[in-house]
Amino acid sequence: MSLKIQKIRIQNFRSIREISISPGDLAVLVGKNDSGKSNVLRALNLFFNGTTSHDHLIDFESDHNVYNRPNRRAKEISVKIEFCIPENYRRVNGDEVVWEKRWRSEGLVHDKYAGRRRAQGPRGGVNWQEVEIPDRSNLHALLRNIKFVYVPAIKDLEYFSELRASIYDVIADVADREFRNSSGDFEQSIANQLKDLTDQISESLGFQSRLALPKNLSHIFESLDFLSDEQNISLDLRGDGVKARHIPLILKFMADKKRGLQGRGAQPYNFIWGYEEPENSLEISSSVELADQFLEFSGNGITQVLLTTHSPVFYNLHRKDECIVKNVSCHHVYRSDEDGTKQAEVLTDLDERMGMTALIAPMTAAIEDKVRRQEEARAAVEAMARANRRKIFVEGPSDKSILEKALRVFSPERAGEIDVETQNSAGFNYVIDMLLSWRSRAKHHEGQPRAAGLLDQDQDARKAVTRWNSTPNNVESAKCFKLPTPPQLIPALKAGFRVSVVLESIYDLDAWRWAEGRGYLEDAKLLNVVPDELMTRIVSGNTTLDENLPNDWAIFVKKQFNQAGKSPMSRYFSGRPDDEFRERFAFLEHLVQEIVNYLFPNEQAPE
Repeated sequence: MSLKIQKIRIQNFRSIREISISPGDLAVLVGKNDSGKSNVLRALNLFFNGTTSHDHLIDFESDHNVYNRPNRRAKEISVKIEFCIPENYRRVNGDEVVWEKRWRSEGLVHDKYAGRRRAQGPRGGVNWQEVEIPDRSNLHALLRNIKFVYVPAIKDLEYFSELRASIYDVIADVADREFRNSSGDFEQSIANQLKDLTDQISESLGFQSRLALPKNLSHIFESLDFLSDEQNISLDLRGDGVKARHIPLILKFMADKKRGLQGRGAQPYNFIWGYEEPENSLEISSSVELADQFLEFSGNGITQVLLTTHSPVFYNLHRKDECIVKNVSCHHVYRSDEDGTKQAEVLTDLDERMGMTALIAPMTAAIEDKVRRQEEARAAVEAMARANRRKIFVEGPSDKSILEKALRVFSPERAGEIDVETQNSAGFNYVIDMLLSWRSRAKHHEGQPRAAGLLDQDQDARKAVTRWNSTPNNVESAKCFKLPTPPQLIPALKAGFRVSVVLESIYDLDAWRWAEGRGYLEDAKLLNVVPDELMTRIVSGNTTLDENLPNDWAIFVKKQFNQAGKSPMSRYFSGRPDDEFRERFAFLEHLVQEIVNYLFPNEQAPE
């Protein structure tokens, strides 16, 4: 367990008259412009680093809260933090530590901390007893090793230069000698080019002169650049959004490196980030990826992250099930004319208070869901691709069972070289997301095997197949296929019935009647299936549905498989003898050969 902030109390700082916040591992401070949410992070920066923002010392006259009018007491700013300390520190130091700093016009006037121990109070209550921390306690070093990193809202070139220079400060202890050894050749090359100049200086001034790299290489690191792997474009020339995505990765690298350089027995570092408006300059999809990155880092290498935001991508994180486990807290900060910056007690109408209309909020949620699906697909594809095998992505476990059987029957020589991949309730979005990630990876991994996707023929899936295959260069590494129309459905479709071609519709009439006898079918929604003209005649009483449905295909119009029946049917057919499967699903052979030929272009099947 790390040392963590469990409560922050700020008094008389800028717009804050008094505010108390109990942050989680990832604490999201949300509020409108000028609400004062940034002042919480600046107060923490003052507490830990002695500056109110990135490089500004305290100016008491302007930083003191204008609403504070003490009668006889001197004006002062107070920041008090309660820390939850690791279990192995508690026996001597108490259950938690309270650290307070106070500033007056003359500067810092109070800087003290003490332990507190929970004790049983009267009538079952709780009392807190102050504990003096012994001089030799390791807790002092633990508190000194808190590293608070403040990231401003405006992340300009100067900030990036300082950030790059700080990389050197972190790695200098271990890497300085290696840098010096490798820079010798560089220094000698410079000396050779400037030999005439140094000879003239030596002759004129009477002493030897030579050029050398500075002892502190941080200024060189300020000028280091990050180049894209393809066009070698400088980070300084990239968009603000691309630059912004580098920041948490650099900060996390430095935290991991600093922790890794610690000697045995040293008190661990605890890194806390105060991050202003991470969504600045990012489109919503990148904001979702960054939000998930913060979620991953908090409590995992970074002790805590406190950030300010206007974006629902960040302030709705606490509503997600997985974030309850990760201890994500959300704090709505607003500004009162009388009391200054305050924290709202309830979050139920946060979207509305932040100006998110009923129309925009669902759209944002849908985009978030799409981006997170694609993130999961990228991670899954990265793991799958290491096996260097062909893949077929399908919409669910039933599709997987039937397709694997079809491969064994219609292409036995290739079946063992192809993996059919899916997940429960995958749907067509899963297939397209996996193809997208496979295609994206193939761009950077020459020789990666091809992948295919197989979709139903419902309306959304047909559009997805057309859109995917018509996008330039997609089919170079990943292609989408659709189920063929089974012969038993052709009469119904010709008659104008809108019957969907899904996996279960490829089962023949005998299979459907067998399934009906076992309760695997349910009534179809006829409004979605029956042609409009026929439905009008039925409603008018001029005809009935049964009069227009021959017995050999009526069941395909009036019924559909229920959820309970899908898995038993696919298991049944995937376990049937090969000859029977070949006879009943002969129309799948052409599809299988198409997919196999695509996955193995210009390759002869093994004997």
